[in-house]
Amino acid sequence: MIRRAGRLIDAFRTAGGPPPRTLGAFMAWGLSGTFPALAAAAAVSAVAGTLEVLTALLLGHVIDTALASAPDRFFAANWALVAGVAAFFLVARPVVFGLSSIANAVVILPNVNPLVLTRLHRWTLGQSVTFFDNDFAGRIAQKQMQTARALTDVASEVINVLFFALASLIASALLLTAINGWMALVLFVWLCGYLYMVRWFMPRIRMRSRSRAGARAMVTGQVVDTITNIKTVKLFAHANHEERAAIDAVTEFRERALDYGSLAAAFRICLITVAGMVPVLLIGGTLWFWSRGVASPGDVVAAGAISIRIAQMTGWVSHVLMAIYGNVGEVEDGMNTLTSPHGLTDRPLAEALEFRTPTVEFRNVSFAYGRATGGVDRINLDIAPGEKLGIVGASGAGKSTSYAPRIRKEPGGGCG
Repeated sequence: MIRRAGRLIDAFRTAGGPPPRTLGAFMAWGLSGTFPALAAAAAVSAVAGTLEVLTALLLGHVIDTALASAPDRFFAANWALVAGVAAFFLVARPVVFGLSSIANAVVILPNVNPLVLTRLHRWTLGQSVTFFDNDFAGRIAQKQMQTARALTDVASEVINVLFFALASLIASALLLTAINGWMALVLFVWLCGYLYMVRWFMPRIRMRSRSRAGARAMVTGQVVDTITNIKTVKLFAHANHEERAAIDAVTEFRERALDYGSLAAAFRICLITVAGMVPVLLIGGTLWFWSRGVASPGDVVAAGAISIRIAQMTGWVSHVLMAIYGNVGEVEDGMNTLTSPHGLTDRPLAEALEFRTPTVEFRNVSFAYGRATGGVDRINLDIAPGEKLGIVGASGAGKSTSYAPRIRKEPGGGCG
């Protein structure tokens, strides 16, 4: 039954058109067709976040009720409250959090990754051979894999964490307003400071993550292409040169990883300091109001539970925000490589080839790999059915170039 939820997203649905070259539009292109399921998952996550605050509210209410009741009469006088709290923790909360887990683990993660990956792969397969000649095969493959994974993580984390946290903060503000409006104002001021810190760090994390992703893809491309062409490397290359190229790529990746790690460590230090302010402000403020007879002991307990939860959630959410911005940087890096327009396309209204007589004719074919000079110029050639042709010439004379237009490897200079 749970497995059937995985059918809510068609994991191999084709995209409508080519991938855009701007970040927001590209992410929408990759996720198109999933938004109804993502919206439902976001709604469930928001409900789960609200229930977390209701936990503190119920706890405070139970404390106040217990203090106001005689111990021997508590259960008899408050059986409905006890039953309601038990139902909340044993039924409502497990159901909502279970639905949220299903949405993330069954609906989103197993479907969005293959959806984005197949769309990127389908588009990449349509590129001309020049696209692959100008890059490492391993680097292109790595870009596809890490872009699909990063976009999937962004969708999952935004739904599973940010909607949850946003709902929790709104519900917390409402609960603190019910205790005392000044406490809600304190939370708002703290939140503004927290958001300013996040706003300063996150764009920088995104840029460094993008650089790190590019360096990682270069390492993969260097290693994979060396091993893929190991026979050529063994015959014609120098071991020291190949080793030096790999070390240079890994060194660059290490430098970019250190840049990212140093900024991430600074962010975590600031985060722990800011998170520690929440219990001090909320618990201390509520205790002050309690000492003035404005707040009840249950209010102190509720504010304490909320403040500790927000402090814990601050670290969790900030870590996820850092991961989201890092993943956005990886998506942007992959987009810049993989969304190039197709360099070789059919003419409008082109018809499918019909093989009547397998004759090859070259009529004034000029081809120079996109340059103004070089290559071949105005070739005329007829090859009848059954004929075999051998092209002889010195190295660099244009033997492979002469054959390239025949298999449409390059648009080059076209035919004249």
